[in-house]
Amino acid sequence: MDFEDSVFFEISNDMVAVVGMDWVPVKLNSVWAKELGWSNDEIIQLSFKNLIHPDDYISTLEQIGVPHDGQVVRDVRNRYRCKNGSYKYLCWNYKIDLKNRLIYAVVKDITQQKIYDEIYKRANKVAKLGSWSVDLAEEKVHFSQELCDLFEIDPKDISEVEDAMSILPPDARALIEEKYKNLKERGEEYDVETVLATSKGRLFPARIMGAALKENDVIITAFGIVQDITKVKETENILRYQQELLNGLFDSSPSIIYVKDLEGRYILASRQFEILMGKSKDEILGKTDFDLFAERDALRHVRNDHQMIRTRKAEKIEDAILLPDGSEKQYISEKFPLMDAQGSVLALAGVSTDITELHRYQKELLKAKEEAELGTKAKSEFLANMSHEIRTPMNSIMGMAEVLLESPLDEDQRSYVTILSRASESLLGIINDILDFSKIESGQMVLEKVPFPLRETVRKSIELLLIKAQEKKLELRVDIDHDVPDTVTGDAKRLQQVLINLVGNGLKFTDSGSVLLNISLRRQAQPVLEFTVQDTGIGISEDKLATLFTRFYQGDSSITRRFGGTGLGLSISKELVEKMGGQITVESTPGQGSRFIFTIPLNP
Repeated sequence: MDFEDSVFFEISNDMVAVVGMDWVPVKLNSVWAKELGWSNDEIIQLSFKNLIHPDDYISTLEQIGVPHDGQVVRDVRNRYRCKNGSYKYLCWNYKIDLKNRLIYAVVKDITQQKIYDEIYKRANKVAKLGSWSVDLAEEKVHFSQELCDLFEIDPKDISEVEDAMSILPPDARALIEEKYKNLKERGEEYDVETVLATSKGRLFPARIMGAALKENDVIITAFGIVQDITKVKETENILRYQQELLNGLFDSSPSIIYVKDLEGRYILASRQFEILMGKSKDEILGKTDFDLFAERDALRHVRNDHQMIRTRKAEKIEDAILLPDGSEKQYISEKFPLMDAQGSVLALAGVSTDITELHRYQKELLKAKEEAELGTKAKSEFLANMSHEIRTPMNSIMGMAEVLLESPLDEDQRSYVTILSRASESLLGIINDILDFSKIESGQMVLEKVPFPLRETVRKSIELLLIKAQEKKLELRVDIDHDVPDTVTGDAKRLQQVLINLVGNGLKFTDSGSVLLNISLRRQAQPVLEFTVQDTGIGISEDKLATLFTRFYQGDSSITRRFGGTGLGLSISKELVEKMGGQITVESTPGQGSRFIFTIPLNP
């Protein structure tokens, strides 16, 4: 074979190789590189011997055996190492040319097939199900490994039909011999239940099925399955007991009680269920939700049942049911799985209570709540609209106080005016917080999106706080990374408000040390500016962090008494940051200080 010119190498979807008798490749098609990740030159250099999984090397040699000229070898299976370190299962079919000392091979990747085979084996093991087949021409029997495990026998002990029949108990043998005879002679399939025994004498209920395979109308093979149905029988017994136990309870209970099997069929129903449906018990049992309820309700019930089987957890469900007479009632149902000692779900049960009247009361309560919320919103809108009317007189008072402070006053007068000025500033701060909060709450807070100088905005914000820092002898420092742009797009006023709030808080709650503002650029899918405000203040305990951004909340009631404030500052800052498309977080250690971090998407 002149493999150099062979079109076969180029058109095959399988791996094709010409290999020396030393298992060093001579020629490979391009599929090898695609499947294993190695280049063909790398495979040739490594040789197949170095790519075989160490655990498969001996078995591969055994499968190959002693080569003969012209010999065709099929279905040699082993694992080969890929370049990424993983292994793939390969199946080799090849022909030996001793004259030229070459092997011509076609190789398939059977990794997925091996996975599916393993899944199939495990599924059969879980289901306690094994298969059998008989070649009728030779009366040779094959038992699957799962079936041998079921009978606790060695596969080598079963080769003839008589071998298989001999392991059956007398009653089961008589039944199966008759069924097998009819299957072999007339092709009559069978599906029977009987009691079998393992080689160790353990009895178990079993389901045995048999079918025929024909060729040109001639039966050539009999095959089938054997399944251990111990669990099935246990389930049937448990359900039978439950039915007897619950029937008495169901007939006297004032509640709507029912039990469904895993197929969704009603197997128990209380007297109240019959009254609800307007049907007798015989008309309900054996039916599904689709037989008894409107389709919308049936679909919902089935979804709930499937979830309960999957999770094996009880559920409380509230829903509206359309009754046969066309009326609709609201029910609350406690649904729960009935399980055996091993935790397997045997059936589904439910207890339902009519809450139609309660539901009506809840609707009325909800309506009253909505009306109250509308009143609250109207109040917030009123406060937001009144911002000018409230701020104007306060600004006038503060202005007059400043004028008075610049005029000649005696010591007592200056003290009184100073108190008036500081109280006015504090009151205006509280009013501003309340008005901003009202604007946010009423949806009237609209942010600008205009270019503004970032560094200038930060400088102005910090200048407003320098006096406070100097009064407390605190270091107030600003670090802005060099790659932060000078101009960004957004609402400079609201950014300034957040900075003053956070840095101001840092100064307020720090008695010694420093407050640092750092601004950096975080490069990601959408670049963002990251602002970090770090202080060396009193810190916040861990149990208070979760509620720190809650409206009207301060970490400790003593803080309000000592430092003042409305408890709205951080809440407003959080709302503003989120409206700007960012997030705000906090880290803190009591006695060591706090670090507030907020981000804003960069729109240069």
